[in-house]
Amino acid sequence: MNRSTVFVIVKRNMRYYILFFVIVLALSLNSNTIQNVVNIIKISPLNNKVIVIDPGHGGIDGGTNIGEILEKDINLTIGLKLKELLMKKGATVIMSREIDESLDDRIIGNGSRHREDLEARVQIVNESSADLLISIHVNHIKNKNKIGPIIFYQTDNEKGKYLAEHMQEYLNDISTYKKMDIEVKHGATSGNYYILGNTLPPGIIVELGFISNEIDRELLLQDEHQNEIVEQITKGIIYYFNKVSE
Repeated sequence: MNRSTVFVIVKRNMRYYILFFVIVLALSLNSNTIQNVVNIIKISPLNNKVIVIDPGHGGIDGGTNIGEILEKDINLTIGLKLKELLMKKGATVIMSREIDESLDDRIIGNGSRHREDLEARVQIVNESSADLLISIHVNHIKNKNKIGPIIFYQTDNEKGKYLAEHMQEYLNDISTYKKMDIEVKHGATSGNYYILGNTLPPGIIVELGFISNEIDRELLLQDEHQNEIVEQITKGIIYYFNKVSE
């Protein structure tokens, strides 16, 4: 391999650069130093990845609700927790919103407020050069027995489908349900969604649970459950990037 080829590999993917650096160290440094570098790689599996987190709704748009429990607040709380963990894993994270706000005033148009809000989110994603989009929502349905997170992906988007199917497996495995002997066995669901169909990177919509279900409603307000959701989403993202880069 000549030097110009090495340069191209380094430029395209920082992970290759790190591995190349480790090889050089292996020739010149002691084993303890090499192990320290390897440990850094292990805790930064998302280096050089740009991820957009889109907490749905906000501001005047509360999303779905039960009483004073509003979807927009749950979306933002978990979105910010996800941002923190992804950054610890090495990712660059862009948030569509980090406060309780609607995004419709960012678009000048004659459309509905809801449509302009979605257009603003699409614009943020497409201007970010992101590798991945995670849009966060909470579900509501007439069947109050329906429980657990469900992943949605855009029909005919193979990368989105791959991510969604494996992410669903991680979210079906949340321990807080198992402790209550509740079995969650959802499958990822395809459809046509404005934000997924109009953005450039692969993406999924993560419905965190059902606010219409009493158990989910309580869990979605608990730190322990929120943190585990964030951990499982992060595991799914890392798995996805490891596989698509093979």
